[in-house]
Amino acid sequence: MSKTTLLASLTITLCALCSAQAGELIDVGDHKLAIARSGKGFPTVVLESGAGSDINSWTVILPRVGELTSAIAYARAGRGDSEPAKTPRTLATVVEELRTFLLRAGCKPPYVLVGRSLGSIYVRAFAITHPAEVAGLILVDGTHERQGIEFARVSGMASEKYAEMWSKSLKGEKSHATRLEMEGLQTVFMTGELGISGKLPNVPMVIITNTQPQGPPAVLRMWRNLQDELFQSTSRGMHIVTDKSGHDIAAKEPDIVVNAVRWVVNAVREEPQANSK
Repeated sequence: MSKTTLLASLTITLCALCSAQAGELIDVGDHKLAIARSGKGFPTVVLESGAGSDINSWTVILPRVGELTSAIAYARAGRGDSEPAKTPRTLATVVEELRTFLLRAGCKPPYVLVGRSLGSIYVRAFAITHPAEVAGLILVDGTHERQGIEFARVSGMASEKYAEMWSKSLKGEKSHATRLEMEGLQTVFMTGELGISGKLPNVPMVIITNTQPQGPPAVLRMWRNLQDELFQSTSRGMHIVTDKSGHDIAAKEPDIVVNAVRWVVNAVREEPQANSK
């Protein structure tokens, strides 16, 4: 695998493109976002897709989570049945749109947020920005803001070359929605920082990490280290690793994700404040 191919995989990590389910749309201002619902109960689990994906990427998992509690999946702007946005897709913008979307959809916080691949960037940013509205987190082989920079470092690549490869990858992206999201996150990946003050709340968390080799051993070690770093932000959680499914853990090993959600939901329900829900 070439450095260019591997960098694109690590930085954008696209999931297979899916066609969105037709159905309910929620108005978030200048556009509407598609939503799929399942189950009922506290807390509400929110499924955030990866790059290039929409509601259908959760087809197997959504109804299974709905057997445990209230669950929703949605498609970000320009994905599936969701309408395109008229504003740049910065991290802060997407986070606030998600907050508006959940409130207008009638979902009451605090939420359990599940971020898949690139979606983990958005759910972590949401949790940092609105910590009181997050009860738990599950990150499924989640994108890390420093992964591109760290890949360049372990590969002996100059920062200028990394920026050049990022630019070429962005220009070559055929999906308009993906290109807009990557443009909105360019500063994040170039600096290796989310650009948001604060830290993740100490809530029940599960990190699920793919350890299937996708390049030289140094790249796999780098990936594990970044995932371990995220795990250090909680004192109540677990870090699950798997080498069986590659990056698309949610599709190939859905039991792992569902069991992680079950553990977090149960942990949230055992919290003292849950008694008043």
